[in-house]
Amino acid sequence: MTTATVQPHSPQPTTSESDATAPHGENAPPTQTWTITTTTGYTAAGYLPPWAETDPSTTDIPPHHLATELADLTHHQPFPGQRIAVTLTDDQPAPETVILSGSIDCAPYSEDPTSREPVANLQLVDDYWLTNLDPNQLATIAAQLRTQADHLDHQVRPALIAARNDWTAHHNA
Repeated sequence: MTTATVQPHSPQPTTSESDATAPHGENAPPTQTWTITTTTGYTAAGYLPPWAETDPSTTDIPPHHLATELADLTHHQPFPGQRIAVTLTDDQPAPETVILSGSIDCAPYSEDPTSREPVANLQLVDDYWLTNLDPNQLATIAAQLRTQADHLDHQVRPALIAARNDWTAHHNA
């Protein structure tokens, strides 16, 4: 299990000077850290990825709550989905619903080892999710969605046009 670095009190995210310059003299962004400081002055610290939506740093945590703070720590970056009208029932108007949204998440102290490195969580619709996707699994889903989109565009759509044309020509109005 990954453990936090315990160091003297440091209330703000810090920057590592050794990371200020990349190999070959190129400038690289400084490495930032999050810190969780207890009321006794001990600080747990870890890497704060630049893609994380928020900094989980906090102070004045009772020492006996430090393990809980670490277990709940999650780096999170949401990504948008597509808005489409989804029919709930035949007698209700179709509200717009977001599909295929999600987030990139990393919970470095999670009990689930697959969550300890960045993963994608993809919300299909409402409470239906595909979770803890690695890059290959996400690529597979993207390929399946492209295949489905091609099927809808090249097979289903022409079949629907033909069905509508047939209906118009032969249906007794």
